Amino acid sequence: MGADMVPLARLVLPLAAIVTMAVFAGSALQAQQGKVGTTADACPVIEGCTVASGRYRILLPPRPHAEPLGAIMYFHGYQGSADETIADPGLVAVARRLGVALIAPDGAGRTWSYPGSPARHRDEFAFVGQVLDDALPRFSIDPHRILASGFSQGGSMVWYLACRMPQRFAAFAPIAGAFWEPLPESCQGPRPPLIHVHGTSDATVPLAGRALRSSARQGDVFKSLSILAPAGCTAGWAEDARAAPAPGTLICRVAKGCGDQARLELCLHGGGHVADAAWVERAWRLTMPAGSPVAARRGGLTSP
Repeated sequence: MGADMVPLARLVLPLAAIVTMAVFAGSALQAQQGKVGTTADACPVIEGCTVASGRYRILLPPRPHAEPLGAIMYFHGYQGSADETIADPGLVAVARRLGVALIAPDGAGRTWSYPGSPARHRDEFAFVGQVLDDALPRFSIDPHRILASGFSQGGSMVWYLACRMPQRFAAFAPIAGAFWEPLPESCQGPRPPLIHVHGTSDATVPLAGRALRSSARQGDVFKSLSILAPAGCTAGWAEDARAAPAPGTLICRVAKGCGDQARLELCLHGGGHVADAAWVERAWRLTMPAGSPVAARRGGLTSP
């Protein structure tokens, strides 16, 4: 491994904390079951918020002050849903600690229709734009403090947002996903901060990609990195990845000489097709604009 690859102990919520957050999130939703918000910024609790191309769910932290909120927009994996995202105790715990909103777009057909995907349900870039245009003014969200993250197909969706819509987010944190074939020829600038996490034993979305029965093909993570940063600053990373990290650790490598200051990082673990909310929290703390408030806040998240 290169000298700039450093081990990072994997952060895992204790079981008691997970149970607590699960109860916390459930009670917050149960307290509002069947209610439709009475204020202009409220959405139906069960149905969520609707835009022209679909729907999204959102959890908000307590708001003791009037400053705009930061937000994590998280894209679920194949056959997942927005409802499952906002019920995930790990993600809810991270959003609570950071004091940010958790925005969960809902995939049409429980999947995402990015370029190369077998699905062709809608224009996902138009949909994400609609969600941002609706959520930012409605819930007073800071447009300069939004992190896009997601797992598996949701991770691939985040890669395409980093390529097509880099200026709508402050940073990107895809997990276990990449571009699909045919790979994009280039991406819009400026290159955004991006931290990618992947398992070296992932057989569902291998680092090198794979062909699916639908004739679609997942793309190669290292080729995806070279498209996002074509200056050659990630050359040699594929060879270094042959040495699997020890169990329970991340080995992270930050690109150097990419021509700008935007962070580009690849973190590998020795496991398979898994996600950890702690990786999303780490990405937030490393990439948010300097001076943004990141501190635990008392109280819970609520679903408007």
